Amino acid sequence: MAISIEQQLKNLLQPLLDASLIVKGEAVPEEPYAELSMVSCKALGMSDEVGQEVDEQGYLIIRGQRRAEIAIHYRGEGVVEQLNKLSDRLRKVSVSERFQLAQIGVEGSAQLKTEMKEDAEWTPNSETYLSLFIHYSVIIKDAISVIDNIHAATDGSEIMINLTR
Repeated sequence: MAISIEQQLKNLLQPLLDASLIVKGEAVPEEPYAELSMVSCKALGMSDEVGQEVDEQGYLIIRGQRRAEIAIHYRGEGVVEQLNKLSDRLRKVSVSERFQLAQIGVEGSAQLKTEMKEDAEWTPNSETYLSLFIHYSVIIKDAISVIDNIHAATDGSEIMINLTR
């Protein structure tokens, strides 16, 4: 089973944090912890590349490139300090190499963002997060019908065809 991009990022980012990292939707641990979520994702280029052949299991392979915005929220004391530490750690050569080995590209530098909600007082806890853009590849298997055999027989006047999949 293929590992999701969120799980790959969790594995890469966890060593850079001083707290537990969860993917949005996972069970929430005690504070402090960080939560990773995918804010947006889009296909790059005009279309995905469709393979020319169907494999033995009847799958057509489609390859594509994706660009995603990732948000990391920190819950606990020192939100800005913890997210700035993570941003600085993402600039290390060793971290860049780990991302390259995982075939995930980080675009530019991570940005600390604060979004104000209407009728809300500014607090760094829930509205402040670290945003980064990544590029990665996807492989999609499309199950298409494959005809293994065609058998034609005649009983004298008409032809009967038996298709086997």
